[in-house]
Amino acid sequence: MSRVLHMTELERWASGGDVEADSLRSQGFVHASPDEPTLLAVANALYAEAPGRLVALVVDTDAVGCEVRWEAADPAPPPGVGDDVLFPHVYGPIPRKAVTGVLYLRRDPSGRYTGAEERSATAEALDLLPHPEGGWYRRTWSSGVGVRPDGYPGPRPTATGIHFLLGPGEESRWHRVRSDEVWVFNRGGPLVLEYGGTGGSPEPDGQVTLGSGIERGERLQAVVPAGTWQTARPSAGEEVLVSCFVSPGFDFADFETS
Repeated sequence: MSRVLHMTELERWASGGDVEADSLRSQGFVHASPDEPTLLAVANALYAEAPGRLVALVVDTDAVGCEVRWEAADPAPPPGVGDDVLFPHVYGPIPRKAVTGVLYLRRDPSGRYTGAEERSATAEALDLLPHPEGGWYRRTWSSGVGVRPDGYPGPRPTATGIHFLLGPGEESRWHRVRSDEVWVFNRGGPLVLEYGGTGGSPEPDGQVTLGSGIERGERLQAVVPAGTWQTARPSAGEEVLVSCFVSPGFDFADFETS
C-alpha cells in the first residue's frame, strides 16, 4: 500500500460520498501530499485564513481505482518544500473505501498548523477536535442568557461548557482566560492543574490534582479565577476527561497564551 494524504474541509468529508475536489474539474486531478511535513507546509501556505476545520485523509493509492502520478507541484511548491519534491496527483475521484484513516489538523494559538493527529477512541466518541492550547475539546453548552460585562470587548453568554480531553503525554499549555473557569473531573487518570498567578507571565503558584481518588486528596472540581495563568497535564499514563465551565462565557478573544 502506498499512503498519501489529501487535505479537505471536515464539513465536506463529514457530508459523505467520494472525494471530488474542485481541482478535479479545474486541473484534472485531486491534490495530495506525500507526508505530514509537506501537508503542513501546504496548509500554512494556502489555508492559513481558512475559517473551517481541516482534516487529512489517509489514502491507499492501490484502492483508488484510477491513475496516481508523482509530479512536480502545480503551480509551485509551498515555502519550505524543495522544487525536487514530487506530489501525488490522483486523476479521478477518491473513493471513500480508499480512505484508511482521518487525521485532524491542529493549529497553535497564532493560527499556524502544527500537526495532523489521529483521534483517540474517546475523542472519536465525543466528536472532539484539537484545541490550540493542546488536548481535544468540543463546546457542549452555551447559556441562552447574554451579558455585556465591563472589561470585555463584546457581549458574552453568561456561561459556557466544554468537554476537554488530554491523552498521555499531552498538556494544556500555559494560558489564561478573562473569566472564572471551573474544571470538573469526569473520568480517566488524575490531572495536575497548576496555577501561575496573574502577572504578565506565569510564575508557578500552587497546584491541585483532579481525579477520582478523593480519599487521597484528589478533587472533583477546581476553580481557576479570572485572569489566572493555568496549565494542566495527566499525572499518570492515562488519558483524562474533564468538563470546563467558564463564566462569563468563553470567547477566544478572552484567551491568552504565554
